[in-house]
Formats: sequence, C-alpha cells, structure tokens
Amino acid sequence: MRSAWKNTHADNGCYGLRLRCLLRGGLLRAADTTATESATVTLRCSACRCCQCYVAETPNFRVHCCSSAERFRELAEACERSKTRTQTMWLGDNSANWQPCCEAIVHATVGAYCRTLGPGSERTSGCSTVRLDKGRVAERRIDLRSDAEGWLTESLPHELTHVVLADRFTERRIPAWADEGIAMLAESPDKLQRRLNELRGVMSAGRTVSLRQLVSLENGPTPEFRASFYGQSVTLTGLLMERGTPEQFVRFVEAGQRDGYEKALRDIYGVESWSTLESEWRTFAASQKLRKLAQHSLLEAKSDQRVSVMERKMTVMAD
Repeated sequence: MRSAWKNTHADNGCYGLRLRCLLRGGLLRAADTTATESATVTLRCSACRCCQCYVAETPNFRVHCCSSAERFRELAEACERSKTRTQTMWLGDNSANWQPCCEAIVHATVGAYCRTLGPGSERTSGCSTVRLDKGRVAERRIDLRSDAEGWLTESLPHELTHVVLADRFTERRIPAWADEGIAMLAESPDKLQRRLNELRGVMSAGRTVSLRQLVSLENGPTPEFRASFYGQSVTLTGLLMERGTPEQFVRFVEAGQRDGYEKALRDIYGVESWSTLESEWRTFAASQKLRKLAQHSLLEAKSDQRVSVMERKMTVMAD
C-alpha cells in the first residue's frame, strides 16, 4: 500500500492533498555535537552562500534553517520535546526513534515557501508531509514559514501532531476531521478562541454540516463545507476528549473506520444516537470549555517567555 498526503496549517482553513516534496540537499562542512537533557543535537554548517545556514540533527529530526547556532539548537530541542509530549499523550509510547527521521525545513520567506510547496501555499504557515509504503511511514517532513506569525508556537506543534499520528494509522490514514481536530488542540487557548468565534458565526448563519457528515469526510472538506470544517472538527474532538481519554478517542476513530461511527459511539462513549451527540456538541461549542483543552507548549511553561523571544529574534536569511 502506498499513500502520500500533505496537511497545511492556515487561519483560513486550507487543507489539501499533494505529492511529496523533494528535499533540497546541501554539502555539509564542520560539525558540533551538544548533549542536553532533552536530546543530543549535532549542529553542522551548510555550504549555503549566506554562511549562516545550519543543519541540526537530533535522534528524530533533521532541521534546516538559517539562524544563529544557539537559537538553532533551541529549535531542534523544541522539536524533540514536542514530539515526546505529543506521542505520550496520544499514542502512549515515545520510546522508539523515528526511522526515517523527520525533515523540518524552515523557510525564510513566503516566496521560498511557495517555491517548494506550490500555488496556494501562500495562505498557509506550515505544512506536514507523510508518505506511507506497505504499512510503514517512509517519509516525514514539515515545512514552516518563519515570516508568519506564530510559526514556532502554533504551526510547528500543529504540524508535528499530524506527523506523530501517522505512526498509529499506517494502513489507513486517519480521517481528516480527527487529524485536524487533534492537531488544533496543540494550539494556544487564544488561537482556539478565534476558531470558536469563527465557528459560532458559521452556526449563526446555518452553514454547519451534521456530525454524521463531518466524520464521513475521509479526505478533507468539499468547498461548500470548508467554512465549518475546522471549527466543527476541533469542537467535536474537544467534546469527546471531555468524555474520555486520548486513548479512548484514538480507539473511537479506529473503531469508526472499521465498524462505523454509530456503533463506535455506543461502544466507547455510551452515546446512543447522533441526535444526542449533536445536542451535546452544540452545548459544548457555545461554552468556553475548548480553551481548557489546549495542549499548546513547545517548552515547559516556565520557558514560555524564552520561546516567544526565540520566535521574535531568530535571524533568518533568505533561501
């Protein structure tokens, strides 16, 4: 079985499937290995003409960017911590290193980002690419725009969540609503509030779809459903998370794909009908409970200020 998909992260809800991107290689010279309590980071200078480009290698990532060496190490360590936290929460195990590792490419400008990802990508701030081959993950990749607001604190954890979830869904890709719903919970409370506000506007206009329709969307929304897709996906995920655990949610998605979601609702959550779930969902969407489910944090809470400074001051040269 072969499969490739790409998730894109944007405020306007751009979701799509594309073919894999080709990684631009570069000759490397010099190396510096630093062991930290989080991960061992090997920092290499690249042959880029700007003379400020580095490739940072950790057990699970190869990060490509133009920046100062110290900030580059922090970025690579943040990737490792975010992976560990996400795997522990949703898959329950973070012991195995990724093979192949995840390529993380930080583009300096929207132009460089679009040259790699193609037309339409200018509306996004991050993109994850996963390729499956015969039941295993054969490629992991994240592209980020460092000129986009929140690329480090919003886009990176969102896209990394997509890559982590692929480890569990290697035979059949995770459905779009669950993939995006989980990934959006990696965002900040403020970002989730904006999504809630957008959803409430769509609900007031009567432009939502039924939850039965939502979970039937295997490959993302059709154009007419795009406006409601993201808000409904994250609030349905939040509602089910309030009812149970991350492990239950993942089992629910797997059971829904295998046996149908109506049976999975009864078996895992004790919900007897779609109408009952719809009623609970509308109450949840009208509340502020979603903000409390946000799992946003690249670093520990005590280091939040350091992440903000790193994002603002990271010196990035054009590709």
